[in-house]
Amino acid sequence: MSNPLQSLSSELGDAVTQLEKRAARAFQLLDLVRAALPKPEKTHVLSAAYRDDTLIVSVDSAMWTAHVRYLEGALRRHFAAAGEKPFTVLKVRVGHPVA
Repeated sequence: MSNPLQSLSSELGDAVTQLEKRAARAFQLLDLVRAALPKPEKTHVLSAAYRDDTLIVSVDSAMWTAHVRYLEGALRRHFAAAGEKPFTVLKVRVGHPVA
């Protein structure tokens, strides 16, 4: 069976490929952050992204921002062990979960 979206994606070319790569990278970074955190904190992390050398982590409520900030050292060690790009600043903010 052929993929009905194949012709659409082939016409869009590199744009879709780049978007897929960015999405995969975002999920990879999210998984890396969650892997560095203990059980209660990791379940409240919604997303993670780099902006230059700043790691921005979004959590689902303000209560968890301090918890994640407190674990910055664990995040840094885990990133270094994984060979991930180091961050100079950690920002933890409240995001909005997708319903």
